[in-house]
Amino acid sequence: MSITLLANAKINPTLRVLGRRADGFHELATTMLALDLGDVVSVVTSGPERAGVIDATVRGELASADIPTDGSNLAVRGALLGRDAAGSAEGLSVHVIKNVPSRAGLGGGSADAAAAARAAVVELGEEDACLEGRLGELGSDCAFFQAARRTGAALALGRGEEILPLEGPRGWWVALLTPEVECSTPAVYGALDAGPVAPSSGWRLRAESEARALFELSALEARAALVNDLEPAARAAFPGLEPWFALLEAESAAHFRLAGSGSSFFGLFEDEASAHETLERLEARAGGQGLGTRLSVVTRPAGSALTTVTGVDLG
Repeated sequence: MSITLLANAKINPTLRVLGRRADGFHELATTMLALDLGDVVSVVTSGPERAGVIDATVRGELASADIPTDGSNLAVRGALLGRDAAGSAEGLSVHVIKNVPSRAGLGGGSADAAAAARAAVVELGEEDACLEGRLGELGSDCAFFQAARRTGAALALGRGEEILPLEGPRGWWVALLTPEVECSTPAVYGALDAGPVAPSSGWRLRAESEARALFELSALEARAALVNDLEPAARAAFPGLEPWFALLEAESAAHFRLAGSGSSFFGLFEDEASAHETLERLEARAGGQGLGTRLSVVTRPAGSALTTVTGVDLG
């Protein structure tokens, strides 16, 4: 038997950096939205003769050659955490088909880790509730994919590990465009000019109120509310993004925002046809300027699809 699930990509419709904390991390207030697009992650027990062993394969058009398959791979680490949470020493094999580009701000690695952890737990006959509060050990985004698995949307606070699940938007279409530029998240945060944390009184309540209001807006209304405080740092750290910002401005697509720490851009639309038309126009203009893409796709918020696993409902 094996458990297979979609490791949903995510975007951050809003990402506010409130300052640098004493522990070196940054205090964030960010909305997160899972998409109906992701890597496919399978976990299967590998038999008693391989007890204690976890191995991995990574394939697909977006499987870059530098993605590790050893213990440093996030999916392997997720499967290991899931096995530990299930109280097992069973050997496991993890198989990942990459549909989400790496170093693109879409949370692909974190989604793989969360998916592998949940799949491992179910493959070993346990409930995924045993993972509660543990996925944050693998990275801040990982906590989102567990805590918001029933809604696919959330407000994340702290360094991103404090998750408040929210009802996601209705009627949004999301156009994704990922340049050939690859952005390192640590490099982007390293370029961020942020002072010490000094949030004002009541900021958490305001952040929650604003997040709920955002997801109630139409796609066109929400465009004006999109914000990403990491954009200046990403542009400073990775100058290869500049032609893309110029292109979006020139093509009346300045409403597109950088996804997370980049390099992907996303735009919100109220119908699929408009999203496709815009992406096709942008790709044509980019090609004329010698700008290549790794991904160009129209998708929707995942909603409750985040809980669906082949043959098993983890909700």
